[in-house]
Amino acid sequence: MAKKIVELSSKKKVELKDMSIDDIDVCNDMTVLRTDDKGESYIVGLSKARTAWLRRGIAGGDFKGFKLDIDGLVPDKVMKQLSDDDKNELVVKIQEHQSLGE
Repeated sequence: MAKKIVELSSKKKVELKDMSIDDIDVCNDMTVLRTDDKGESYIVGLSKARTAWLRRGIAGGDFKGFKLDIDGLVPDKVMKQLSDDDKNELVVKIQEHQSLGE
């Protein structure tokens, strides 16, 4: 699977990268389904999972000063250039890109 460039609704172009199975597992395992004392279920870790997908799934794009950190992850200064709408849209695109078969 090659890198892919996507255009968000905001017109920002973002390059996606192929993630390892281990990185995908880290992102998927961030969310946890819990049950309260009344038996109601709820999910925790949604924001952490979204951030993990973005940090591991972005390879470049229309960002000021884009450079991955020493661990190969997207730093805060890049993440802060995305609106919440951009982040939500981009997570879906990153996940779709990872699930494409060869």
